[in-house]
Amino acid sequence: MVIELVHRIKEDTQSWFSQNLKGDRWIWAVCIFLMLWSIPVVYSASVKDAYRERQGNTEYYLIKHSLLCLSALVIMYFVHRVPYIKFARFSRLSVWISVPLLLFAAFNGKVVNDAARWIEIPLIGQRFQPSEFAKVALITHLSLVLAKHIKGRWSPRELLTEPVLLVGIVCGLIFPSNVSTAVLLAGVCILLMYVGKVPVRYLFLTGLALAFFATVTVVLRTTQRSGTAQSRVQTFFNPDTVVYQSRQSYMAMARGGIRGEGVAKSRQRRFLPEPQKDFIFAITVEEYGTLGGLALMLLFLTLLYRGLKAIDVTKRPFGGLLSAGLTFSIVFQALTAMAVTVGLLPVTGQTLPLFSQGGTSMWFTGLAVGMMLSISRGEFDEKNI
Repeated sequence: MVIELVHRIKEDTQSWFSQNLKGDRWIWAVCIFLMLWSIPVVYSASVKDAYRERQGNTEYYLIKHSLLCLSALVIMYFVHRVPYIKFARFSRLSVWISVPLLLFAAFNGKVVNDAARWIEIPLIGQRFQPSEFAKVALITHLSLVLAKHIKGRWSPRELLTEPVLLVGIVCGLIFPSNVSTAVLLAGVCILLMYVGKVPVRYLFLTGLALAFFATVTVVLRTTQRSGTAQSRVQTFFNPDTVVYQSRQSYMAMARGGIRGEGVAKSRQRRFLPEPQKDFIFAITVEEYGTLGGLALMLLFLTLLYRGLKAIDVTKRPFGGLLSAGLTFSIVFQALTAMAVTVGLLPVTGQTLPLFSQGGTSMWFTGLAVGMMLSISRGEFDEKNI
């Protein structure tokens, strides 16, 4: 009787998943596992902030991060049920909406750590980072523009207005307050343009446009983080100097060894700045060891492979470019955060997508993954976009 009940529950569960969770099952599995694993890690890493800001209420960050993970899953679920071709209709509007949002954040945004990256949402008090919205919007619209010209039929005016000027404006507006995000987004866009057969000389023009708009926004808005970025790069190339964050990160990973100190047994979380955000990979290695760090890296590499695998499913230019762009954006950010932690890159402030604490990043990464899942369904025709 009990065995029959277990089999029935198993069959009903499998039936529900097959009917409701469409798309690449590996992408679903990787993202769900990342978020579930992140909950105990964020809970452990946020202990210092809990005692400093919440009078020792450690459950606050546990509940908050769990709800953010749940909300990201809900976003993924509803977005993946939408035919991805519908996002093309709103891509241009979304990009141009992101421009005034980025301008508002630059001049009137909420300043945290000397950078005005956030807009505070009234009533709920949640901070919103417009650069996260701009990333998804720009990659979506750029994929659409490139898909329409995939056979290389470009006019100089089309090249200068859509890919070159658009990428330059958005990345240039992000640059003063978040240098690393602007550089990563520009890299993804240039890579997409190369894949989309944009002539090489226009890739150089895109680079010049990025430099121009970045310079203009820095001049207009008193450097903000550009000075910090410069000092970090100089320190990185100075062999006699190690920044405080990196020193604490190395100590955390050294303590972890092969198997780690154990769940929620990190010691360096008391000294490492932003352990639940920028340096959560160091806490993961300390608690779960080198094996845990390798497992986390393998999860993101699996996501990279499955995201690019969706190109074979769609067999259409827009879906393929969009899946590639969103996948590159997520995985490159993750690899950058890991590289910073182990000392291969200067300190950037990049977080681990779907793993670090953070509301805006979690939501828009969920949106991006939902779009990837919609593409991986391979059920839609692009003739009408």
